Amino acid sequence: MPERPVFEVGLVLAGAISAGCYSAGVMDFLIEALDGYYAARDAPGWDGPTHDVRVPVLAGASAGGMTAGMAALHMFRGLDHVRPAEPPPPEPRNRLYASWVREIAIERLLETRDLDGTSGLKSVLCSAVLDDILGSAFAIEGPPVRRPWIGRGERDGLRVMLTLTNLRGVPYSFDLVGAGTNRAFGMTNHADVASFELGSGAPRAGDPWLDVTRTDDPAWDFFKVAALATGAFPVGLAPRRVSRPGSDLLAWSTVGRDGADGRFTIIAPDERYDVKAIARYWAVDGGTIDNEPLEQARRYLTNGYPDEPAGDKARRSVVLIAPFPNYQALPADPVTGTLATALPGLFSALINQARFKPEELARAHDGSDFSRFIVSPVRQRADGKPIVFPIASGALGGFSGFLHESFRRHDYLLGRRNAQAFLRWNFVLPGTNGLFDGATIAESWRVRDASKATGSIAPGGERGLGFRTLVLPDGSQADVPLYPIIPLTPKLQEPIEIGEADRPRPEDVRQDLLRGDLRQRIEKVVSTLVDIDFRKETDDMGLILGYLARRGAKTFGVGVASRKADRVVAATIEALKADFPRGIADAP
Repeated sequence: MPERPVFEVGLVLAGAISAGCYSAGVMDFLIEALDGYYAARDAPGWDGPTHDVRVPVLAGASAGGMTAGMAALHMFRGLDHVRPAEPPPPEPRNRLYASWVREIAIERLLETRDLDGTSGLKSVLCSAVLDDILGSAFAIEGPPVRRPWIGRGERDGLRVMLTLTNLRGVPYSFDLVGAGTNRAFGMTNHADVASFELGSGAPRAGDPWLDVTRTDDPAWDFFKVAALATGAFPVGLAPRRVSRPGSDLLAWSTVGRDGADGRFTIIAPDERYDVKAIARYWAVDGGTIDNEPLEQARRYLTNGYPDEPAGDKARRSVVLIAPFPNYQALPADPVTGTLATALPGLFSALINQARFKPEELARAHDGSDFSRFIVSPVRQRADGKPIVFPIASGALGGFSGFLHESFRRHDYLLGRRNAQAFLRWNFVLPGTNGLFDGATIAESWRVRDASKATGSIAPGGERGLGFRTLVLPDGSQADVPLYPIIPLTPKLQEPIEIGEADRPRPEDVRQDLLRGDLRQRIEKVVSTLVDIDFRKETDDMGLILGYLARRGAKTFGVGVASRKADRVVAATIEALKADFPRGIADAP
């Protein structure tokens, strides 16, 4: 049999906070769809595209990085999928669902065990729960699975790339022309990448990887640290101590330049950074600086060269899974000129600016660019009224998903539903692409235009829709058929309906219990700050004045923070009640 043409897909999971449950749902369906395509394509009676699809790289940031790590483990094991109105699978059969829907919750994040006997405050929320979840994430039932769609060429390994924020930074400098001897312009880079190759069995000589059949091996230690560090939301969750070879920067770095041939070449740090030593530093959320590591995945796919966006030539693309794709309504200016409002505003502004990538997102939405695609939340209310939050995890700055399990289950199922729609209607290539050469494809596989359709479309129900055609770079359209890159079997085209039983239930949030948990955590956090972190400042005031100062600070701090937290949570719940009203499910 002649070798099949191949299309490579790099999956990129953007930062998500509590909406990691949405990204997990998208990954759940993508794995099912790829398994289903390969099984159906090789069975008698198949009349669709016959090319190979390969996934050689998975990149993620923040909660997306944590989800990428979990998904990577499941890509080498079995995965029981989640269905609406059905009980979830056993936890060891789907760690994506167990971790993001069942195990993470506000009650656990408000525990105080991390502050018992501590030498100082590490985070506002309890990070111990993340260590527990990470430990469970490796407990997946079933033997290893060899999936033919993982890897590239003869390699069946999966590259996993997680972004980090290096709090120490890496120094770079260059000589200033005409400035005299030893005069250099210096700067520090804090954007960091942890890169791993996952596989099973013995790797080829000189090509090490993490063996997914031996996840208790110490070689996995840095993978585990990186998975926790990429999700360590600044202030909210504890930073993680990283220890890795300094030479990693020579192979995996965000700093470089495009050469004359267009290929990206890494620039080494200056002599202040010893590439032969072990680099040790504290790291936090990778999404702080690089929330959508599209470039990391793209460079891996293209070996550093520019990609090919033209529809008739594209043979690879990155797919961004973005629960919050920077669709932000412009709020009223929260800064009133006071320090109390300017400092929080500055913190948010610096993070948002570091994440600002208009060109990348524009390309993902450009119908004539086939090197970038995006999956992001879309839902409709059954009563047709406009929505504020596409996902239940979208309120409270992305933290609302932690408030109730029903929020996370809904968003997980919505991720599966949106992934289904994306593969069926949007992840396409024109028939002129060589990927389809030699295949006899039935007209039923031509992609229809569902952009103006409402509700779900069952298999065969799309026949009343017109065909989608190729959008040219100038915005015009050519009468060229489009075909799916990952064809969905009829079974996987059956609509994923999110009914009343699976809707978010903000009315079930026990604000009375939550208020008590919040106050307990706040009391412990404030006491740790006052009695340990700032103890010296009050000791210098003398015994009696120091005691009174600490007591007053704790009383004031706990009172203000508790009242503020209670108001914010109450307002969030009311907003979600309005957006997910009782008795009105998502539209089919």
